[in-house]
Amino acid sequence: MKYLPLLLLIFQPALLFSQQRPLITERAETVKKNILLFDIGMEFLQDAVFAFSGLEGDLTRIGVVGVRFGAADNVEIQILGTIQNILSIKNRYDAPNTPNLDFSGNSTSDFGDFTMATKVLLKEEGNGWPALGTRFGFQMPNASNQNGLSNDETNFFSSFLLQKQFGRLQFFTELGLVVLGDPVSPGAQDDLFTYGFALMHPLNDQINLVVDAYGRVGAGGIGTEEQTRLRLGTQIKAAGLYWDVALFLGFRHTDPSSGLIVGVSKAFRLPFFGN
Repeated sequence: MKYLPLLLLIFQPALLFSQQRPLITERAETVKKNILLFDIGMEFLQDAVFAFSGLEGDLTRIGVVGVRFGAADNVEIQILGTIQNILSIKNRYDAPNTPNLDFSGNSTSDFGDFTMATKVLLKEEGNGWPALGTRFGFQMPNASNQNGLSNDETNFFSSFLLQKQFGRLQFFTELGLVVLGDPVSPGAQDDLFTYGFALMHPLNDQINLVVDAYGRVGAGGIGTEEQTRLRLGTQIKAAGLYWDVALFLGFRHTDPSSGLIVGVSKAFRLPFFGN
């Protein structure tokens, strides 16, 4: 019991933090220094397409996790990923990765790919100017292409962030570039432009409404297709946690057609990292 006060101090909830879920478009603001923001959720996506493996079906993503740490007043370190992806297969067709598939039955599952990123706030919002930031990182090929749910490629990205408040409405923009390893041509890459535009409007002190349009465009190939996606949802503060629920819509033939997203976030103050 002598360690109880220390544990309570370490894991005390942080009073202020910027909830990210269910948005994909990043804020320019960073998590406050010495604050750890942890979130976890699930996604249920219909008609998901894995063109490199020739698989189509309903995708369940279990344990969509995010860890964001305020390493400095304007620097945030991120680790993002999915603990388990499960695809209920509706259709199979010949594709470049078909000979490498190694599973039986009408479903396949695997660990998800994880992303490590750094976000830097370059300028705070003020005097009529928006907040400005940058974000860069890479996605690791944790999943195996033998299960059909990954390209088994390392991807790199960087983006420019803008955040502006108009009355109670907050507006977020993320524009950048992603370098995707081409799974069909060894050693080749596909460079695509990425974009995101999000709005958040508070109904009251406990509920926010959010909308996020995001995707990527460019000369993609098999497994690196263009994307056009939308999330419509809400953030709810209750029981000391920040909950989120959102609807998903995909607009390209290689996007999931629709889906449901749920999750929860909580922030912790970590005093042992110093002031």
